[in-house]
Amino acid sequence: MQHRDVKAGDVHVIHNFKFMSESERDLYKAKEEDLDKICLVVEPYGFYALKSIEPIQWKPLSTITVSVEDFEVYTKEQIITMLNKKAEAYNVSGTEYKCGYTRNGKEVFGIEVDCGALPNATTKAITIPNHNSLNKYWINSGESYTMPKDRSSTMPLPYIPVNANTANNGAWINLFLQNGTIKIQTYANLTIYTETKIVLNYTKE
Repeated sequence: MQHRDVKAGDVHVIHNFKFMSESERDLYKAKEEDLDKICLVVEPYGFYALKSIEPIQWKPLSTITVSVEDFEVYTKEQIITMLNKKAEAYNVSGTEYKCGYTRNGKEVFGIEVDCGALPNATTKAITIPNHNSLNKYWINSGESYTMPKDRSSTMPLPYIPVNANTANNGAWINLFLQNGTIKIQTYANLTIYTETKIVLNYTKE
């Protein structure tokens, strides 16, 4: 029967043979009239077309085969453990974490440093935790901030006010790194900002 002869609503399969395994398929004694016919192999599941009979050669209709062994089943506890490990890898804290990207071919790491309150019109130095002089450090200004105790406002760091000029620089907050320390420089009493977090990124030599 040709496909054009199949009536609407009729159901037919695409394969001419059905084998339980590839071994059973390979034992089949194919004939000349079997060329180009299709077989179904149950395990691993897949369809094959007979390309030649001397030698016997079956070609998969696709490069994808499915086997029960291809799937892994995890318990709820295992899934939670894996998700927690994934979260820990990107957790911003006082310890080193991986940023998930590279810079100049080197993996980038990060650390969030708790710097406490801003200084009173002076420069405050905070030691970089586990500092390594061989590492290349820089300040992540997009993730560094300061806020007062009541958390009524948040300022990015470093901070340059919109109307900043040489006559009005009291709100300026400068940041720089020097000899294994973070230097925070202010020009007015900004000690009301008690929660200051500086995020550093770095690569290792």
